[in-house]
Amino acid sequence: MTMKTTIRIFEIVFLIFIFGSCKTEEISLNMLDELPPTKYYAADIIPDQYNQIYGIWKITSTSGGFVGIGYKKDFDYLILKKNGIFGIIRNDSLITYGKLTLLLDLDMNLPIGIHCNFDFEKSVNIELCGDSEKYIQLINNDTLNLIAPCCDRYNTHFIRKK
Repeated sequence: MTMKTTIRIFEIVFLIFIFGSCKTEEISLNMLDELPPTKYYAADIIPDQYNQIYGIWKITSTSGGFVGIGYKKDFDYLILKKNGIFGIIRNDSLITYGKLTLLLDLDMNLPIGIHCNFDFEKSVNIELCGDSEKYIQLINNDTLNLIAPCCDRYNTHFIRKK
């Protein structure tokens, strides 16, 4: 075998390796799918009129804070499942998950959405872990917002992926 042939074979093997490892797959939710649906609650805690919140939500932007410009996005997707289960995806990996805990709505005159707390199984370095009390607000079935209940806190905005 000549040196030129050896180099050509090496190039082909290298390209196969590169293209094979760059294969983009749908978000892997294996770990989240393995959680029993009754891990946190025996039945769904979300009121029926809000059951459209379930699905995979892609973060589009943030807002709020002291200056109002938001924060740098620190994860890619929020997954909301029945029975109060949620997951956080970054770089196609499940980085943490946990349960939603419903909270008493502080302002019954102006319903914003579902007032809840995101209770994480494992703390990670994301804004939602540090400020986990939010209103889940659904708009037109394809837009979801996590709204902070008070001033100078952050909001996160999503579009439906699935």
